[in-house]
Amino acid sequence: MPCGHKPASAPKLYFCECPRYCKRLRQVPKTTYNNHARAMHRDAAQASIAARTIPAHSDSGPVMQLDEDVHSHQDEEIQQSPIQDYPQPHDPDEDLLDNIQPHTDDMDAIQELLPDPGSLDALAAEELQNDNSEHHNGINNDTDDNDDDDDDDPATGYSIVEEVQIAQQFIEALRNADINNGDLSPDAVENLLHPPEYSLDLDDKSDADLIQCLRLFLHGHDSTKHYNKTVHDLRIRHPEDNLLSYDQLKCAIRQLTGIAPIISNMCPSSCLAYTGPLHEKQTCHCCGLLRLDPTTGKSRQELLSIPPGPCIQALKQHTKTAAQMDYFWQRSQALLKELRNNGEIELIDDIVCGTDVLLAVERGDISEHDTVLMFSFDGAQIYRNKQSDCWISIGIIVAFSPDLRYKKRLVLPGSITPGPKKIKIIESCLFPSLHHIAAVNKAGGLPVWDASRQLLVKSKLYTVLATADGPRMVYLNGLVGHSGKMGCRLWCGLVGRHKPGTPMHYPVLAKPDNYNVAGCSHDDVPPHIVNPIDPVRYQECLCRVLNSRNQTDYEYQRRETGICKPSIFSGLPNGTYLGIPHMFPVDIMHLILNLADLLIGLWRGKFDGSKGPWAVLAVDEKWQIHGSDIAHATPYLPGSFNRAPRNPAEKMSSGYKAWEFLLYTIAIGPGYFFGLLPPPFWRSYCKLFAAVRIIYQRRIRKEQLAVVHKYLIEFVAEFEALYVDHHCDRMHFVRPIVHVLVHLALEAMRVGPGIASSQWTMERNIGNLVEEIKQDSTPYANLSRRAVERAKVICLKALLPDVDGEAAKEGRLPQLAKDLGGGYALLRAMDSCHRDISDVEEDALIQFLEEDPKCGLDRIPPRSQWDTSVVRWSRLLLPSGQVARSLWKESLRPISKVRIARRVKVEFGEVRYYFRFDISKMDTRTLATISLYSRPDPELLESSSGTLWSCRHQGDAAVVVVDVKCIEAVVAVVPHSTGILGAEWADRVFIVEKPGLDISIMSGVVEEIPDEQ
Repeated sequence: MPCGHKPASAPKLYFCECPRYCKRLRQVPKTTYNNHARAMHRDAAQASIAARTIPAHSDSGPVMQLDEDVHSHQDEEIQQSPIQDYPQPHDPDEDLLDNIQPHTDDMDAIQELLPDPGSLDALAAEELQNDNSEHHNGINNDTDDNDDDDDDDPATGYSIVEEVQIAQQFIEALRNADINNGDLSPDAVENLLHPPEYSLDLDDKSDADLIQCLRLFLHGHDSTKHYNKTVHDLRIRHPEDNLLSYDQLKCAIRQLTGIAPIISNMCPSSCLAYTGPLHEKQTCHCCGLLRLDPTTGKSRQELLSIPPGPCIQALKQHTKTAAQMDYFWQRSQALLKELRNNGEIELIDDIVCGTDVLLAVERGDISEHDTVLMFSFDGAQIYRNKQSDCWISIGIIVAFSPDLRYKKRLVLPGSITPGPKKIKIIESCLFPSLHHIAAVNKAGGLPVWDASRQLLVKSKLYTVLATADGPRMVYLNGLVGHSGKMGCRLWCGLVGRHKPGTPMHYPVLAKPDNYNVAGCSHDDVPPHIVNPIDPVRYQECLCRVLNSRNQTDYEYQRRETGICKPSIFSGLPNGTYLGIPHMFPVDIMHLILNLADLLIGLWRGKFDGSKGPWAVLAVDEKWQIHGSDIAHATPYLPGSFNRAPRNPAEKMSSGYKAWEFLLYTIAIGPGYFFGLLPPPFWRSYCKLFAAVRIIYQRRIRKEQLAVVHKYLIEFVAEFEALYVDHHCDRMHFVRPIVHVLVHLALEAMRVGPGIASSQWTMERNIGNLVEEIKQDSTPYANLSRRAVERAKVICLKALLPDVDGEAAKEGRLPQLAKDLGGGYALLRAMDSCHRDISDVEEDALIQFLEEDPKCGLDRIPPRSQWDTSVVRWSRLLLPSGQVARSLWKESLRPISKVRIARRVKVEFGEVRYYFRFDISKMDTRTLATISLYSRPDPELLESSSGTLWSCRHQGDAAVVVVDVKCIEAVVAVVPHSTGILGAEWADRVFIVEKPGLDISIMSGVVEEIPDEQ
């Protein structure tokens, strides 16, 4: 332990002999002495916890101990483990798994790789528990929420590194958050702390003028010019109406909703916002520019933040939305009951199914009245060909069910940070929104009137996840970028390798031949070794970064730990967020973009050293044929598949959208790359996207996750074997996205299916906001205003749903549609009279009636007595929101004018028409006549890991009649490439299901349903 010594008649000196840093008795400065003393005190308190929560390292390889003398950097090579500072998980089938073959069928071995959710007691046992020192959120929590003692910090005092010190200051400011800090006006604070204890109800007569003005605002007349013109026209027609002016309406809406944005000054170069500890600065800390315009005294640029509190209060104030916000609590209680009864969760279909989230509920961090939020952050470019970058954050209310929370009318705008230059102190821009949440929680929660319970309650704002794409996630989690030695965004401990003489690291598992680079020459890492997030180890490593003695020491610690600085989210009160780094999940939207960029780049030979057997598209002729095939597939992709991929040979470098990459690589890729890629590379590619197709589902069963994990670890192993093959000059092929794949199945179990926390919602909201910009001269100010108006609209539609005309139209069927129940409905066109059907179709109808148990042979009249004419319908609305069409009407249009939507999933077939058939006077059935496709080629299906269903159309030879409620979805049937495979494939097609169908359903994007005759 440190000890002090004061020689006689001499200045006070400090000596330390701590075993952790100094190793021997030596003189140190006073600050170092105090830091070491407190660090030793923390280590002693945590020793027993670490001993029973961190299992011993396995014998799989040498492990570098981070408890070495961090102040002595040796020149000789440090022998490290490939998984730094992390225990190797014990696996009883280790010998089998170390030698996994690409086509193994041993699912039992893979099943062992997935952690069994087990009972909640077993899960909770893995969480750090201690009566005196709890580590909720990965932070020492031995004081109450209102205790601001410095001992809560991983290290005492501020770091000597400026970047880290600034982060610490913002974290400290969050811990001292106060709702009365001046961000909100006194009236706004009063409204926030004392919300109305009743549901808003406007009278149709006495409030008719206000209702009319609100409808104008909600229906798109929210600009001053349009609103005033409309009001002027109405006053001419109805001079007796007392319609409000635009300014009067704005005041009324502000009083009704309580929305009061927080405006903060910013550096004109977008370096920082003058918030938190920078609030009183007058010049930019980074570039030296003045905060205010010297001629006008006004701010030169502004950050806009919209606090979520008033929006949540408005949503809780109406009975309907308040009841809908009970979803999270009710579902979590049902899942906990399932865990206790069955020992596992069979179906994972939401964030609340994640084991980390259920643990937070079980230990009491999330209670019945709390509001669970998800924070999302991303950059946006307003104009494609102009420097116009900005940064946007949103809040997603996880308290709603997945069917609701991602819809535009419930996604909360968070902040608009103007550009166009890069933000240098991101904490300053995130601070206002997080400060509001922290201040509300420190005050005991947000007061809300729960209309469903008719009760005033305090609701804690619990931040369950914070999401961003890869480059911007480092802003949130404080980790190094993907090129770092410990570059995994999930901080799993994998040590990367770099080429000799270059600093960039790659997550290469297999040691290259003749490779001897200091710090990177560890042995091969088995792809199935996936370490879980360890909050205790994270705290230890963070302490070392914060206690760095100088800049050199900091750079060493940053490289060896993968941590740059503490996350600003650690400033939120304990028990109000999921934990660090637990709360930062993988983003599967950008997963597709990164994988497509990697694979297409390799196949086109665009990388240095990539002229291998896989570079089949490097030949321009083949690339042009392939691009033409992709473009010609457009008519065969139904309209419900949204934007079809354009010709990649012409358009890939000019704004190719994420959804185009998704359809190109996941949907039609296995069919169009067949015969183009060499067989081993094609099989490996199919294995990858067989897994990704499952990961993109909203509902994933436990056994499916086992399949996903098997395919992905096999792909990672095959990728290095096929493309890198132990060549040092090909290490750059192994991008970070390849390593992320091994985490996907485990992440789905930890925080729910990836689609529930992906950036698709953020991308859609960015598009919606940007398309509403009406003044190109001031795009950032206009974008900020649109965000504020969006927040007001959300509140108004929640408070007064009857005023919102769009709400009344939601779910309404077109005129003359026939509702069949269960989400099914017949849509016109429709025959004007009965028409005869063919003999083949009549035989199919008889067979259906004979096999249908509800009909029975005794109820079928003799064929001679039948009237076999029917009234045909052309379209069927499915529960998924897709519209299945029919050959009857689509065949009347040329192929270039149609997006074929008559192929459906019911053994896969082509719908000829729909009709209603009277089995008896009391029983009318709605049926479809379908021509089935053949069974798939078994060899292709097996070698493609089930992704390529290649078949033929059978025409009259396979006509069946089915109940329309057997139809699950609309699918695409795409012809094979005769340019690549030859003319003998002209009669063969392959089936394509829409990937990520749940994305559209969850975000409210459904196919338009026009009336047809």
